[in-house]
Amino acid sequence: MSKHSEFRTVRHFAIGDGSIPFVSVIMPVRNEGERLPAVIHSIVGGRSSRFPLQVILVDDCSTDGCCDALGELGCTPWDNVELLLVRLPRWSGIPYARNVGASFACAEILFITDANVRFPQNWDLPIRNRIAPMRALCATIADENSPFRACGGMLHLPAMGFHWLRNPNTFGGYAPLSPCTGTIMPRELFRRVGGYDTGMPVYGAAEPEFSVRLWLSGAEIVCAPELVLKHRFRPTSERRPFLQTISLLQIHNYLRFGFLYLDRNNSKRVFDHYAASAPELVDRALQLVLRGDVWRRRDVLIRTLPLRFESFVKRFGFVDAQGRFSYG
Repeated sequence: MSKHSEFRTVRHFAIGDGSIPFVSVIMPVRNEGERLPAVIHSIVGGRSSRFPLQVILVDDCSTDGCCDALGELGCTPWDNVELLLVRLPRWSGIPYARNVGASFACAEILFITDANVRFPQNWDLPIRNRIAPMRALCATIADENSPFRACGGMLHLPAMGFHWLRNPNTFGGYAPLSPCTGTIMPRELFRRVGGYDTGMPVYGAAEPEFSVRLWLSGAEIVCAPELVLKHRFRPTSERRPFLQTISLLQIHNYLRFGFLYLDRNNSKRVFDHYAASAPELVDRALQLVLRGDVWRRRDVLIRTLPLRFESFVKRFGFVDAQGRFSYG
């Protein structure tokens, strides 16, 4: 049985001359409505030239048929694009879907994004200018309906969460965390750090954890302020019900993130934070974490990562509201 045998793939159109693509754009999708064609057209049409391009859509068991009409996009062989649709047999979550997409990638560079964006003209030029073997790039995310824009994020302690970084020069052009909406890196670097942690199911904590692991692997995340993706942020009426349905899993993910990297005292601060903010869920979330592979995973990270979490905290000067997590 091949490693892809559990997935169903459909090639709608392929690169005309069989060239290896310059970039593989990886996009998990789930119930994206009618947005997908516009996103794909912005990716295909926004290139600075018709260089070979691969777009991989990982359909995470959508129920609205959003991927059913992709064959009607109207792309032609001279567009020099391969569109690959991978259908997952069950709802598996964003981290798993990204890893599946990366496993199908042919290009040496991966562009990880989602279906709520529009790519700008000449989006590939900043990548060509800035990419390096041990470097991930962080696109600038601009709200399509407001002046908001941000380039990466900061780690919010003790929640272990993601807070937007509004000024790309705050840390000298580096981003502590890179969002799922616009992360670009060499495929070999993605493979070397092991992809996203699928022990964090569905949604929440996977991007901060992956970014921390990049830094602790000796890589860097660099802001790309000239690469601006227009993003549709989901309205509160959509976002709040979704987050309520996965709140237990989210707390699980953030507890797991803390336990993977923090010492005993700081891990307790993470637990105490969620015990105060979600007392009805935190014990169940803790039991889910302890039933998983968190301690085995922690041991692997300690053995294999050349740097420790303390180095990440010290580099960016992160502390919590009480001035702790400083590893002084």
